[in-house]
Amino acid sequence: MTWRENFKIGVPEIDKQHKELCDQVDKLQEACTQGKGAEEVKKVLEFLASYTVKHFANEEAFQLKVKYPGYAQHKALHTDFLNQVTKLKKEATENGVNVAMVIKINRMISDWLVNHIRAVDSELKAYAG
Repeated sequence: MTWRENFKIGVPEIDKQHKELCDQVDKLQEACTQGKGAEEVKKVLEFLASYTVKHFANEEAFQLKVKYPGYAQHKALHTDFLNQVTKLKKEATENGVNVAMVIKINRMISDWLVNHIRAVDSELKAYAG
């Protein structure tokens, strides 16, 4: 998921975090093409579990600060994503990581982040001062 300048919302800290999330997805995709996806999945899931909590907290704090009207819905999307990551981590721990799971995780993370940044977070541009 290559970072693109049009992903920017105009809040430097959030843009930097979005770029880091994109870089992590790229690492996972690269590992998959090299046949090392299973090894990388657990690392990426751990990263997402911790980093997205911090990122979402920053994004939500910004939304509250600027009185973003879509805050509740946006927060619900964040919570849903964190629940999905937690479920995937549990599945990876209990069942191990196989090719099907690598593909599932890769697709879920890529699709969610692209759609979220481009469709949902982009609405924050209007509030980014």
